[in-house]
Amino acid sequence: MIKKIIFDLDNTLIEFPKDYKKEHDKVINKYNLNITSLDLYKIIGLYEVNNINIYYDKQKMLELINEEYNLDLKLDFIDYLLEIISGIAETADTGIIDTLEYLSKKYELIVLTNWFTECQKKRLEKANILKYFKEVYGTDTIPMKPKKECFMSVIKGLKPSECLMVGDNLEVDIKVPYEMGMNVYHLNKVGTSKYPTIKKIEDLKERL
Repeated sequence: MIKKIIFDLDNTLIEFPKDYKKEHDKVINKYNLNITSLDLYKIIGLYEVNNINIYYDKQKMLELINEEYNLDLKLDFIDYLLEIISGIAETADTGIIDTLEYLSKKYELIVLTNWFTECQKKRLEKANILKYFKEVYGTDTIPMKPKKECFMSVIKGLKPSECLMVGDNLEVDIKVPYEMGMNVYHLNKVGTSKYPTIKKIEDLKERL
């Protein structure tokens, strides 16, 4: 019997913007940097590549940016970047809100996200859905997905079979939990996969 549902955040609960240019430009302009918003977007994305890093760490991210672009930025740069990103969240549509309201009465709901915890909490709050989750786990405090240790950290005393993972990324969100014996739903808006699939979060009301 499922007792806990674990949700990914970006492109699962909140749409990940295809263009961060406006927000990144605020950061670039404040620090008068000779880089583009695409440069900043790419270097942040590289932080997770090939599991080079186990946790999100402000200092390590700063060092990566400084080394890549020959800069001498201080930690206030990362703090300001997180402040700006905290504001990037569309209000969740009524279908998602209704579904979370329904599920929260039957299951313990948590969020598991590869990013900084407080930043993601602010985005969930802006989307009007933070109140439905008992915990928000960012990977500044636990190992990153898709490490097995990450998922074990959030199921706590439950068996894997008593938990359900919902996410949009097969490699990051779905494959490892499935191999651990967890229930999974791959959020796939355009097709299907070999794993149990839903096309929208609202489908969970029919499945659970």
